[in-house]
Amino acid sequence: MKTHLLTSLCLLAAAVPLSAHEFTDMQGRKLEAEIVSAAAGQVTLKRVADGRVFAVPATTFTTADQQFITEWADSNTKYSFEVTYTKKKLNQTRRKEGPVTIEDETWIYKINIRNRLPTTVGDLRVDYWCFRREDSGKGKGSARIETSGSSKLASIAGSGTATLDTTEIILHKQELGGGYYWANGDSSIQSDGMGGLVVRIFDRKGREVYQWTTKDDLLAAAVGKTQSNGSKSQSSAARPK
Repeated sequence: MKTHLLTSLCLLAAAVPLSAHEFTDMQGRKLEAEIVSAAAGQVTLKRVADGRVFAVPATTFTTADQQFITEWADSNTKYSFEVTYTKKKLNQTRRKEGPVTIEDETWIYKINIRNRLPTTVGDLRVDYWCFRREDSGKGKGSARIETSGSSKLASIAGSGTATLDTTEIILHKQELGGGYYWANGDSSIQSDGMGGLVVRIFDRKGREVYQWTTKDDLLAAAVGKTQSNGSKSQSSAARPK
């Protein structure tokens, strides 16, 4: 009899996965289930009794269970992203200052972040740095940080995409009228360009889970800098020929 009882207990233990947890909802009802994923206040569970998978708000359960869900997410959530971007011009102004025609263009980057995994992830912080390339017409302009910012992403659905806009980037263009030249020998047309982008993604606890950049050398320039430090184009005096 004792042998049969021990065997039954062993079979019962084997039937309940080691990762299963007994959840209790706010009405005191019990549920034996495994966590499949947890993000943005939702938890996806696989019920031990029948293998059914379903999602419910984490607040369905007791405070202790909500804490268990949070700790599980911190330890078990995996991340895999793909970043792409587009550039968008918002407006343009044009004015004359003596022999110089000046154009100012306002641009932004639109950052697209795709969740490559089938499970929802959330509570993310996205930091970005936008670079502007100054060029005096020699094709050798260096990229400098023009602006930077940070955005919160409550969640990105499994295999879904989130899009965010950066702060504005001002590009300057100057063109000398005929009969004038720059005293330092620069080209008569000087034009800024979009100089690149750095994106870093952090989880709820501030741990970096992904980084991406248009050019490898920009990442070192962005790390440790959280505020815009872009500079305005400086021009030497124009002289008549």
